[in-house]
Amino acid sequence: DTETLSGLARAFFYAHARAVMVSHWAADSQATVALVTGAVRYMQRGDLGRPVGRADALRRAMIDLVNARSPRLAHPSLWAPFVLVGEGALR
Repeated sequence: DTETLSGLARAFFYAHARAVMVSHWAADSQATVALVTGAVRYMQRGDLGRPVGRADALRRAMIDLVNARSPRLAHPSLWAPFVLVGEGALR
């Protein structure tokens, strides 16, 4: 339910999280792992030596799934429920 989601996100912000990635509906486990690990990889290594913010890293990981060899993982219903709440840009 929506209140639980917003309450959980609010709890992370009270704990000083700058951003939280949340899902609007139940998500496929395989797609979730691919999306999260892809986004973290982009945040860690950046792009051509330039840092990548959280929102851009998530966007790039989504594009990677669209272009994946697996037609199943490319379907937006598997990765579209994820959004970034909070600070998405580089500091």
